[in-house]
Amino acid sequence: MPTVAITGAAGAIGSVTAETFEDAGWNLALLDYGEENKTTLDSSFPDAHTFDCDLTDEDATRKAFARIDDATELDAVLAIAGGFSMQAATDATMDDYHRMMALNVQTLFNTARAALPVLTKQDQSFLLGVSAPAGLDGQANAALYGASKGAVAAYVKSLGKEEQEAGLRTSVLYPMGVVDTPANRDAMPDADPSSWIAPRELAAGMLHLATRSPRGHVPELKVHAATE
Repeated sequence: MPTVAITGAAGAIGSVTAETFEDAGWNLALLDYGEENKTTLDSSFPDAHTFDCDLTDEDATRKAFARIDDATELDAVLAIAGGFSMQAATDATMDDYHRMMALNVQTLFNTARAALPVLTKQDQSFLLGVSAPAGLDGQANAALYGASKGAVAAYVKSLGKEEQEAGLRTSVLYPMGVVDTPANRDAMPDADPSSWIAPRELAAGMLHLATRSPRGHVPELKVHAATE
């Protein structure tokens, strides 16, 4: 059975993605930050390899992927971990800048660097990053978020070009709308979530991307919310 490593695995999207890959017969290596999240992962996925890992910490990330390498062959990495914030571009502070870049770019950067030597032991492997519409076209009051997500896409695409001969395929996932998560429902209690993107649709899209052959590679996938 192939093995997938999922970062942000205890989150609303990551946990559904883990379920989807497990149901499809994949072995799981699940990473999230904090003892509470690891406890949740251990309870929900008792057969998985689980890790409490701060992905902004380069050494901790390398150690986690070394442990994955010791336990199993690694075929795919889904770098889902990230974060969101809103502030006007001219009001943003250096703390805002560092937080967005750490959550979205640094976590991906550390994950990719730690995972690549493990992934490329296989003849074919896969890595996915998650961007956003703000990373394509910008977004008012979310300039730093958009900048960090644009960097995610550029990094993943560049990595794919560099490592293609090593058998690595990379894809960028774009959720093109609000994702139906508990946090978003709490933040927008008056909105109608029936038109939002279901996390399970994103998970299904990631499974599709991860299971393509080199002759059917999909470098980008945009998943849209329902429209009237």
